[in-house]
Amino acid sequence: MGTTTFSGPVRSGTLQNGQTNGPNIGYAVLQQSTSITKNGTNAVSSTLYIPAGARILNILVDVLTAFDSATSAVLSVGTAAGGTQYASGVDVKTATGRIAPTFTAAQLAAMDNVTVLGAAAPTTAPVVVTVTPTGATTAGYVQVTIVYSQL
Repeated sequence: MGTTTFSGPVRSGTLQNGQTNGPNIGYAVLQQSTSITKNGTNAVSSTLYIPAGARILNILVDVLTAFDSATSAVLSVGTAAGGTQYASGVDVKTATGRIAPTFTAAQLAAMDNVTVLGAAAPTTAPVVVTVTPTGATTAGYVQVTIVYSQL
């Protein structure tokens, strides 16, 4: 089974009569996933890199094993460890299953165009998922999927 890697936005649809754009042309939806496992009382982060200029469409949080920390375990997604630019306050202690983050207007605006500030040329943008427990943790496993599209 081979793989093909594309650079730049991937568009799909039907062009007719020499058109370069059409009413049914759309951008491909892509995703990257990472998982986080408990680590005692320490915050745990994992970094994904998506293309600069991409638009984050959704963040899927699948809690496969709830964190059993003493007080709380909160997941956030941002541009650095502990950052909250894209999602914050996601409780991964209380329940298992898929948890839908509630996004603020500022987070939605940040998700609209992921860029690397200060970069001379477009580069991949870090998206860092962090789980911060309060209290000792002996169990906890979460998988996070960033759904995005290049524009």
